[in-house]
Amino acid sequence: MKREIIITSDGSSTIHLPDWDEQYHSKNGSINETYHVFINSGLKQVKTEEVSILEIGFGTGLNCFITYLASKRKIDYVGVEAYPVTAEEVKK
Repeated sequence: MKREIIITSDGSSTIHLPDWDEQYHSKNGSINETYHVFINSGLKQVKTEEVSILEIGFGTGLNCFITYLASKRKIDYVGVEAYPVTAEEVKK
């Protein structure tokens, strides 16, 4: 499957899958999307000391990384990905 790294409108990158006309994150901004959906509408709504997160479609790991940066709590994080990013994609 062909994969391309593209730059989103907030300057962050994501992976685009031309055959499916889809990308891992919004073209409007990978980082903006993560904060809007995952942190502000998700993590900040949970008030417990410990949080368990299951992410189906781990993608680039951006949601996991920003969750780590944004939280001071204990988080049990499990991500599942059918098409993991390659070492070369990580470097880019």
